Amino acid sequence: MDYQSKMYDYICETPEVLTGIIHQRKEIAKDFVNYYRDKEIEQIYVIGSGTSYHAGLSAKAYLEEILNIKVFNMYPTQFARNEKVFNRNTLVIGISQGGQSLSTVEGLDSAKSRGLHTAAVSENPNALLFQHAEVSTRIQVGNEKCGAKTKGYTGTTVTLLMMLTELAIEKGIITEEKAGEYRLRMLTVIHNLAKVIKASTDWYLRIKEEFLPAKRIIVVGYDNMYADVLEGSLKILETVRQGVTGYDIEEFFHGIYNSITDNTHIFYLASKGGYKTRTLKLIEIVREWTPHNYLISSTEGIDTVLDKDLICDFTEDPYFSAWEYIIPLQVLSCLASQDLGINPDIPKDPQFHQRIGSKEVDNGRDQWGKD
Repeated sequence: MDYQSKMYDYICETPEVLTGIIHQRKEIAKDFVNYYRDKEIEQIYVIGSGTSYHAGLSAKAYLEEILNIKVFNMYPTQFARNEKVFNRNTLVIGISQGGQSLSTVEGLDSAKSRGLHTAAVSENPNALLFQHAEVSTRIQVGNEKCGAKTKGYTGTTVTLLMMLTELAIEKGIITEEKAGEYRLRMLTVIHNLAKVIKASTDWYLRIKEEFLPAKRIIVVGYDNMYADVLEGSLKILETVRQGVTGYDIEEFFHGIYNSITDNTHIFYLASKGGYKTRTLKLIEIVREWTPHNYLISSTEGIDTVLDKDLICDFTEDPYFSAWEYIIPLQVLSCLASQDLGINPDIPKDPQFHQRIGSKEVDNGRDQWGKD
């Protein structure tokens, strides 16, 4: 198969990009750490839309573990228009990979108007976002000239982790030794990604004839993979452009199962944890209603493997394996869209954000499908 899209290249670049962010962490986080080292922070809001929101959600469990404070994830408009914040020692981090999201600007402006701390995170060195926060941090993934972001998802998450871990070290909240232990765990996951990309590509080639006619698609998962459920659903929507919904598995139990028909295609992110056994039981039941079930999991607890399953050597790290579990859905999104005659690099309407007024034009920085 000819993988001509930039999207596939970006997926393959993910391990190198994440490793680079970790190795450059002190330089990347320097301005943020210097600005907030002497300021009291008692809770954090991470605001962003789409992939940026999902990246913040993926970072949440680790950040709460090391900082021992509450981390909230919200869409910027909801934060700006509906959220009451009663603690002035609140840090609001606005994320936009392209840097031009007007809703994220609105969220940061709302935070500043309430006397809250603000920080902006973007890949764009000239991000509009940077003009609306007290301090700015770059996501060192390069300009993804592709409508559907891939390496930027995990790159954003790792950037957040490095920013706040370095701040925690500076404040004496966590030791350098303990932070180093976490980094080794991160690098273990990152070093496994190339294997996951290869396995995911082979898996797609096995399932593509069954999957390509799909008109209704569901993604389910649980625990820290819920961010991947949302992000994977978004990637398929952006590229394959069919109806996709993503659910926490317990939500699926509470009514969604009623809607399953024989033309529903379901992907199960069955990571290690208390819900894995119930996921396997769910697949047994759902097979009575649809034959299109795709299990994504490591080998533990799996007795029977079907050709349409992706059983891979995931590291199963409770904080960082979301970086692995998103890969199959990214690969599926990229390759299936190409087989359907859709260029995944180019949005359905490259002028949409201009027409609707959701992003400020950036003088053509995002030239979809062009070098």
